[in-house]
Amino acid sequence: MSLNNTPSSERVHIGIFGRRNAGKSSIINALTGQSLAIVSDVKGTTTDPVLKAMELLPLGPVVMIDTPGLDDEGELGALRIQKAYQVLNKISPSWWLTARLA
Repeated sequence: MSLNNTPSSERVHIGIFGRRNAGKSSIINALTGQSLAIVSDVKGTTTDPVLKAMELLPLGPVVMIDTPGLDDEGELGALRIQKAYQVLNKISPSWWLTARLA
């Protein structure tokens, strides 16, 4: 089966988690070589998980997942956090970012 035909269910799912504005979207963009996720100084820019199917050597076919910040606030923020935690049910490895990237 070719890389492009690999179903999502057969790919390794990698989630990136952290606080708002920790650099999660910047990491996704750097790993994919694309401007896939919106990057902004405004906290809470990522409102829903952003998924990107790609090949990551030596793992092979993967799905990279950018998540909303786990420190979001308010009623809407609680919904964003819930979406981020739902990603935990889909992932294999995860990365937790604790500091903002320069």
